[in-house]
Amino acid sequence: MKSLILVILAIILATWWLKDPTISVPSGDVSFSYVVKYSGGAGKNDYLPMLVALHGNGDKAKNFYKTALDEFSTPARIVLLQGPLSHGSGNAWPWTPDDFSQYGKAVSEAVDLLALKYPTAGKPALLGFSGGGTMAYYQSVKYGDTYSRIFPVSGQLSDTALGDDLSSPGADVLAFHGTSDRVVSIGGGKMAVKVLQDKGVRVTFTEFDGGHHGIFTNMKSEITKAVEQQLESLR
Repeated sequence: MKSLILVILAIILATWWLKDPTISVPSGDVSFSYVVKYSGGAGKNDYLPMLVALHGNGDKAKNFYKTALDEFSTPARIVLLQGPLSHGSGNAWPWTPDDFSQYGKAVSEAVDLLALKYPTAGKPALLGFSGGGTMAYYQSVKYGDTYSRIFPVSGQLSDTALGDDLSSPGADVLAFHGTSDRVVSIGGGKMAVKVLQDKGVRVTFTEFDGGHHGIFTNMKSEITKAVEQQLESLR
């Protein structure tokens, strides 16, 4: 009987240990699951720059790391937030103005709390792809002073998503988009750039010859290099 109890306890502890951590924020009683990875031989107790990464809609945080972020050599803490909305077999980020209002603030608060929880050098950088790229654009307008720099990849943003709340642009934005993207058209990316510029955000927009999912094949090295330069400046 005692052996059975020990086995059950071991299973419970293993399940708890392997479960992704969560961060809860005051706004709207929202919680985010997240995954932490370390690059460049860094360890969990090191004082490091932080990169917060937002996956595309329908994806998962763990899978996004393998897709986009596994070539980093600069020592950094990479925190992959999981989208709060269910979407197909994965998760997603907001796409309606009401959802943006609720979850946009929650993302900013979660990043602030994560930067306090872990020994973090400077302000976190933010990277988002597709639906996560749209959230990254939104963060740059609404909560830009939370970040050191923001990297939207294949995202979009319109004025209607912003609502009437006050904005606080801060971080410079370096965006990437494929000219033949059929999931999020490059026109959506250019519209986002105009929205940001109209709100006083400094933004650089890099186009490449390719589609939506090919961006982390054709442009992975260039995106990695751009983000690493920012992370190096924070060390």
